[in-house]
Amino acid sequence: MTDNCPNCPRQCVQPAAEYRGDVEVSHLYRCPGCGETWSTNRDLRAYGEAA
Repeated sequence: MTDNCPNCPRQCVQPAAEYRGDVEVSHLYRCPGCGETWSTNRDLRAYGEAA
């Protein structure tokens, strides 16, 4: 999974870290262009990936 930087026009930034729980996955990103860091959380139940 990739994301776009919220601070600069860089697209397709790869996650620097991932944490996967029972019903949620979290990704930590660091933009190689500007150094901005951010995280995303996704509820796997919404995508049919969790039991």
